[in-house]
Amino acid sequence: MSEQTVTSIVTNTSDDNALKLLRVLSLLRCRVLTIVIVTLSALIVVGVYIFSLPRTYKSETIMLPETTTDGIAGNIGALASLAGVKMGNQSEDAIYPEFYPKVTGSTNFLTELLKTEVYCERLGTKTTLFDYFAKHQKRAWWGNLIGKKNKPVSNKINPVRITKQQQLIVNELMDAFFCSVDKKTDMVTVVVKVQDPEVAAQIADMIRERLQTYITNYRTNKARKDLSYTKKITAEARDEYIKSQQKYAAYCDANEDIALASFIQVRDRLENEMQMAYNMYQQATQQMQLAQAKLQERTPVFVTIQPATVASKPSGPKRMLTMILVLMLSVFGSVSWILSRDVYESKLKATRNAD
Repeated sequence: MSEQTVTSIVTNTSDDNALKLLRVLSLLRCRVLTIVIVTLSALIVVGVYIFSLPRTYKSETIMLPETTTDGIAGNIGALASLAGVKMGNQSEDAIYPEFYPKVTGSTNFLTELLKTEVYCERLGTKTTLFDYFAKHQKRAWWGNLIGKKNKPVSNKINPVRITKQQQLIVNELMDAFFCSVDKKTDMVTVVVKVQDPEVAAQIADMIRERLQTYITNYRTNKARKDLSYTKKITAEARDEYIKSQQKYAAYCDANEDIALASFIQVRDRLENEMQMAYNMYQQATQQMQLAQAKLQERTPVFVTIQPATVASKPSGPKRMLTMILVLMLSVFGSVSWILSRDVYESKLKATRNAD
């Protein structure tokens, strides 16, 4: 193939591409009104929807719970955690950090949380979380038009038997926060999204504190029972020791000048009983001190890495980003539809001419 032939083919191809491009531009210029109408219609519909939704604010808190480990395994696990690697689950607890989201999502946890009070700056007063979600939520305008007027919901919740309307409030609270655990470091993150920034921060703090209390009560349950039992035994041993001491002192005072063998025998017996009572009291005191040390050892330590803060800007909905995406998609969709229809009509016309 000669050089002139190759040059001619390249030139013809370039001319064809230029003609196709000019044809596409001419077609789009003729249909620009359609593109504008479709784009404006999409922007108006989505704009009315997105700007009618109430704004939400996010607050986040992060804590790191202490895990109980033993000996060499604990030392290896500590070294591994520095490298961002978790050496299995070495905690002595039956509730591992991976189960904390299940705890926060339990009915008992949520119903107790609904009873707590928060301060809402928009309302200018304190209110319970139950009333906040039941009475003080902003709704979109169409929700007020088509929504049915429900009967007042009782804020007295029985976790065992929850009504349908109460369950809706519980579900709203459940949807308002998210609890996650980093499997490598066991860091617990609580994210809350509600319509008021200060309420979001308060809910995040309450969830963190209640989760800490729940874990602490669980881990120290047996130790607290043991301490209560040893305190009871220690109190009883002390009473017995004081009684035997008083009995011995009273007997000696009443028979101070008597040197009979029977007196000496009874005195020695009372003295031995007093000494035995003292030994029992001393042992019980030591057991109580050990139980207190065990309770302190079992009490977990939580490090709050990031406290909940009041957001200054809303986190959603992303109005401008949504409008830009709708603009791009509507233009792209209308242009694609116009070009596809033109190609289809061209093929249909060519088929009819061939017939």
